[in-house]
Amino acid sequence: MIKNTTRIAYLIFIIACSGCVERDSQKPDDGRLFQCSQIRAVTSGPGNDSEAVWSPDGQQIAFQTDRKGDLDIAVVDLANGSISMPVERAGHACYPAWTPDGALVYAFGHHAGTAVQAAAMKADCGYGLRLWREGQTQVLTQGYWRDYTPSVSPDGTAVYYASTRDEKSGDSAALWRRELTPDATGDCVYRLGQQQGGAVQPSLSPDGQILLWAQLNNFRKNWRLCAALTTNLSDFVYLTSPEMSAYAPRWSPDGRFVTFSGFRTGDPCWGIYVQEACSGEMMRLETGPGVSRSPAWSPDGRELVFENNRTGYYKLYRTRVTRRVAGAEFVCDAIDKPEFCVEARLERNAADAELILIDGTRLVGIKQAGKALKFEQPAGLDFGTNTFFVRTTMIVNEHVDGSHVAVCGQYKEHAMGWQVFVSKDDRIWFHARNPQGTFIGVESDEPVTFGRPVSVLGVREADGTVRLCVDGKLQKTRGKAATMDYGPALSIYLGQQSNGGMRFNGQVLSFECGRGMPADMPREMSRDRLFGEVTP
Repeated sequence: MIKNTTRIAYLIFIIACSGCVERDSQKPDDGRLFQCSQIRAVTSGPGNDSEAVWSPDGQQIAFQTDRKGDLDIAVVDLANGSISMPVERAGHACYPAWTPDGALVYAFGHHAGTAVQAAAMKADCGYGLRLWREGQTQVLTQGYWRDYTPSVSPDGTAVYYASTRDEKSGDSAALWRRELTPDATGDCVYRLGQQQGGAVQPSLSPDGQILLWAQLNNFRKNWRLCAALTTNLSDFVYLTSPEMSAYAPRWSPDGRFVTFSGFRTGDPCWGIYVQEACSGEMMRLETGPGVSRSPAWSPDGRELVFENNRTGYYKLYRTRVTRRVAGAEFVCDAIDKPEFCVEARLERNAADAELILIDGTRLVGIKQAGKALKFEQPAGLDFGTNTFFVRTTMIVNEHVDGSHVAVCGQYKEHAMGWQVFVSKDDRIWFHARNPQGTFIGVESDEPVTFGRPVSVLGVREADGTVRLCVDGKLQKTRGKAATMDYGPALSIYLGQQSNGGMRFNGQVLSFECGRGMPADMPREMSRDRLFGEVTP
C-alpha cells in the first residue's frame, strides 16, 4: 500500500541517479553522430514539468507537472504555447503516453487518509493505469500496487508497463502487458526473479517486434538498457555497459536509434544520449547547462523534447537533431552464418548399416563387439576450426556404472575428437577438444529418461563454444575454448569409443554430422542477431 505518493512519482528516477555506484572509465565521445541546434524552451514558470511525449500528429506535447501541488497531466499546443490540463484532480497523474489516435494512457494514484482509512474506504491507493479520451476516463488497471511508465504499442492495441504487482519487494518491478480493450486484464511478460531491482520504462519498436527497457539487477548496480524480441523477453541483450548508467529509452520513429538518459565518467551530470541500436555507436548530446533527461522523439524523427533544470525547476525543451554527414551511415557487424551442410548420415536396412556421405559414397559399417559399428575414413569431416555439429537420436536402456558412448569421432589430432555419451550420473554429454587435446564438454540439465528415444544435438562453434540441445531444448551449461583444428576423420564409431571401451547401453537410432549451424539449434541472443535478423 502506498503511503507517500509524492515519493512514488519520482521514485524510479531517484533510484536511477542513486544507483551510479560504478563509473565508466571510457571518456565521452570525441566524434559527433548527431548535432543539436535550435534548443528552445517549451514550458516556463514555477513547478516541475517532466516525462514529455510528442503527440502522433506532432502538434502537441503531453507531460506531467506539479505546478498546482500534486501531479497532473498537461498538454502544450506547440503552435501557440497554450497549456491545457486534461487530467487535473486530487491525486497524482503521471507518465503520459499517447495512443495512435490521440488518447492518453497515464498512471494515477490517490491515497485518501491513513492506510487503514483508505482500506476501509476501498480507496484507489495504488498507482493504476488510466485511459483518457475526449474528456472520458477509463480505468485500465487498479490495485494495491504500482503500475507505471506505460508505453502504447504502435498499432494502439496494447500497453506495456512496469508493475510492482506480485513482487516480494515493494521497490521491485516487472514488465506487464494489457490489451486496450475494456474487459482485458494484465499479464506479466518479464520478471527478474528473486533479485531486488526492476525492469521499467518499456518502449516498443515501430514495427512492434523488439521491446526496450531499463533494468536494475540490484541496488548496488547501475541501470542498463535491455532489448529483446517480444516473443521471448527473457532472451535479451544489454545495449549499454555495466559501467554506464542508462535509463528511460525511446525508439526513433525509423527504429534505428535509441535515445535515453545517461551518465558515465567524464560527464558533468546526467544527460541525453543517442545510440544506434544495431552498431552500438553512441554519443552524448550537447543540450546546455544543467541536468537533461527523459528525451522523446518527434514523430518525424527530426527533434527531441527533454526536461532540464537549468532554471532551478525542471522545464521542457525541444531541440533539432541533425545526423552527422561524415560517418552517418553505420554497418552492423556481420552475423555469423556459416555454410550449413550434412556431410555424413546414417542409413539402416535389414542387412546392415551404411554411412552416406555428401558425395554419395556409402560406407558399410564394420561390426564391432556387441552392436557397435565402425565407419572408416569418412571424407568431409575435416572441420578445421569452423563450426560443426553432431546429431543423434538414441535410447538409453537403463543405468549402468560408468560412462558409455553413443557416437565418437576419431581423428589424428585426438582419438576421441568429439563424443556424445552418457555419464555415470545418467546425464547426456557432448564434447570437443582444445588445441592441447583437453576435453571440453557440456552436459544435459537433467538425467536421461530410460527406455524412450531422445534427440541430441551438439555444436562446436568457430569461437570454441560447445553447446548441447536435448529434445529441442538448449541446455544451460556451455563449454569454452574448444578450438582444436580438426583434420580428416579417421573413423566414426557408433556404440563405443575408438578403443572399444565404454560400450553403449542402448540403441543409436539415427546419426548425422556436418558443418555449420543447424537451423533448429536454439541460439543465444546477441546484438547482431537481434538487430540483424529483425528489420526495424
